[in-house]
Amino acid sequence: MRRHEVAAERLIGWLRVAIGLCVFVTVIAADRVLLELTGISLDLFERNAWIASLGFLLVGAVSIVLAVPQRWHHGFAYLFMVLDVGLVLIIAFLAIGERGLPGNALPSAPIAWAVPLVLAVGALRYDVRVQLCAIALLATGLVGIAITLDHRLVLDSAAMQAPAWHRLFSMPVNVMRLELLLLAGAATAFGIIRSRRLLSSAVKDAIGRASLSRFLPAEIVPRVTAGDADLRRGRRQKAVIVFVDIRDSTGLAEGMDPERLSQFFTAFRTRVLGAVRKHHGFVDKFIGDGALILFGVPDESSDDAARALAFAHDLVRIVAAWNATRELPHTVRIGIGIHVGEVFCGIVGDEERMEFTVLGDAVNVASRLEQATKRYGEMILASGAAIEGSSDRAAWREIGLEPLAGRKEPVAIFAPTASATAPSP
Repeated sequence: MRRHEVAAERLIGWLRVAIGLCVFVTVIAADRVLLELTGISLDLFERNAWIASLGFLLVGAVSIVLAVPQRWHHGFAYLFMVLDVGLVLIIAFLAIGERGLPGNALPSAPIAWAVPLVLAVGALRYDVRVQLCAIALLATGLVGIAITLDHRLVLDSAAMQAPAWHRLFSMPVNVMRLELLLLAGAATAFGIIRSRRLLSSAVKDAIGRASLSRFLPAEIVPRVTAGDADLRRGRRQKAVIVFVDIRDSTGLAEGMDPERLSQFFTAFRTRVLGAVRKHHGFVDKFIGDGALILFGVPDESSDDAARALAFAHDLVRIVAAWNATRELPHTVRIGIGIHVGEVFCGIVGDEERMEFTVLGDAVNVASRLEQATKRYGEMILASGAAIEGSSDRAAWREIGLEPLAGRKEPVAIFAPTASATAPSP
C-alpha cells in the first residue's frame, strides 16, 4: 500500500504541474494576445494567475521530489493537501477583495472553478481521511472568505429592476452552490471508500489464491475460489491418469552432489510441466522422482486420452533431446504408464493443509503400468482403455494381457510402435 500511496502522490504532483502550465497558457499567454489585439489588459487577473501558476508548479515539483519510497511520509499527504486548498483560497480572496466586491461575488472568481478539480485530484490518493479534511477546509475557507468580505442576503435588495445576474449571487443561490460543492466532495469520498473496499477484496482474493496455490494445482485454484462445491466435497468422474518416473534415480543421485542433484530434478520437473501444459493437462503432484499427471480433470473432454498419449510421446522426445546435450553424467531414462477409468477426485484436509487428490482403481492401474515398463523394456505403456481414445490406433501394438499387481481382471497392455517412440531428428 505504501508503494501505491507514493505512486498516487507522484501522479498528483505531475497533475499540479499540468494545472500550473494550463493556468499560464490560458490566462497569462491569453492576456498578451488580448493586449496586442485590443490594448486591454486583464490586470489583476494576470497577477493572480501568476500566483496560481507558480504556486501549483512549485508545490507539484516539491511533491514529485518527495514522492519516492525513501523520502515519503504519510503526513506529507496532509501537507500538500493543505497547500493545494490554501493556494485556491488565497487566490479567491485576492480576486474578490482587491476589486472591492462583496462576498456574494466569490463564485464568480475564476479560481473557484478549481475547487472541484482539487477534490477530484485529491481522490487519487484513495485516502478518505485526507479527502474529508480537504472538503472541510475548503468549505470553512469559502464560508470564511464570504463572511469576511461582507456577504449579503441579496446583492442589491433595493434595486428590484437590477439585472438578473445580480440576483444569481444572492444568499440562497450561493448556499446552493456551496451545497453542490460539498456533495461533489462527498461523492469523491464515497468513491474512495468504495474503491478501497474493492481493492481490499481483490488483495484478499489474491492472497487466498496464493495460499491455495501452495497446496493445490494452479488449474484447480480458480475453481475452488469460485466456490465449486463438487471439488470441495469430492466427486466421481472419468479421468486419464498418467504416471511418470525416472528409472534408476538412485544410481543417478550417487554421482551428483546435493546442489547438482537439486538442479537435475528441477530441470526434469520443468520439462514435465512444459509438456503437460502444452497438451492441456496438469500435474496433480510430484512424488519424489516421479509425477502424477491428470487429463480430463476437473472437466472431461472427448480428446483427453489422445492428449495424454501425445504428451507421453512428446516427453520421451524431450528427454531424448536432453540426453543428446550430454550435460548429464548418465543417460536419463523414464517410464510412463497411462490408463483411463473412473476416479474419486476432490480436496481433502483442512484450511491449514489442503490437498487435491485422485483415488481409485484407475490410479493404481496407471501406477502398475508405469512399473511394468521396466519388465517390458518400454518407455510408454498404456491400457486398452486409454488406446481406445487414440487418434492413431495403428501407432500402438498389444504386448501383453495380465491382471497387474492387486487386480483379478486382466488388463490389455499396449506399447508404441518403434517409429512412434523414436526421437525426432
